[in-house]
Amino acid sequence: MVYALLPAAGSGSRMGSDVPKQFLSVGGEPIYIKSLRHFVSSPLVDGVVLAVPADYVSYAEEECARYFPGERIDVIAGGADRSETLEMLVEHLFAHYPVDGDSVILTHDAVRPYINARIIADNIAAAREAGGCGTAIPAVDTVFRSADGVFIDDVPPRSELYYAQTPQSFNAVKFRGALRSLMPEQKSAVTDACSVFRLAGLPVKLVAGSPENIKITYPSDLK
Repeated sequence: MVYALLPAAGSGSRMGSDVPKQFLSVGGEPIYIKSLRHFVSSPLVDGVVLAVPADYVSYAEEECARYFPGERIDVIAGGADRSETLEMLVEHLFAHYPVDGDSVILTHDAVRPYINARIIADNIAAAREAGGCGTAIPAVDTVFRSADGVFIDDVPPRSELYYAQTPQSFNAVKFRGALRSLMPEQKSAVTDACSVFRLAGLPVKLVAGSPENIKITYPSDLK
């Protein structure tokens, strides 16, 4: 079985909007609905769980029912941060869907509405082969590392750097085990699903992303 888990519980403060950015419209549809559509319509995906801010659960349920009539999309309240939301998504999945040792989860930013079918298929294949994978594209800019934000400490070789995207996909049982193995201070350092696997000492394979697979963060992205 293959399941898509979409964290959409953030406040989107960098967008400067009155509502979380995932609920803003692009081309007549909410951003998160555009993202969901790729997974709901995929013949490779068996179930979808969406996490939103607690006070948006009913609203999102109504929108999902309107845009995807007859489709099952579980909408749950997310947590205070990314690691807590991921944990809540995973535990909901295990409690309400059939999951076995071969099951795969795809975790995808709800504000990346321009994913494609090739990336989804490649993620599923890589997760089955390696246990975990992350979508990425090669870095095209030089990246500075600075511990204090004032002076440059290092200039890593650009040929070794990649811009992370989503989905980030995993064997479901291994990912749940990795999450449960983390100490509280490790969980606080989690910024994406790949961090969970890496902090647990598990390998993560690269999957080729796409320049079009952007994350909508700022007003300029929305335009």
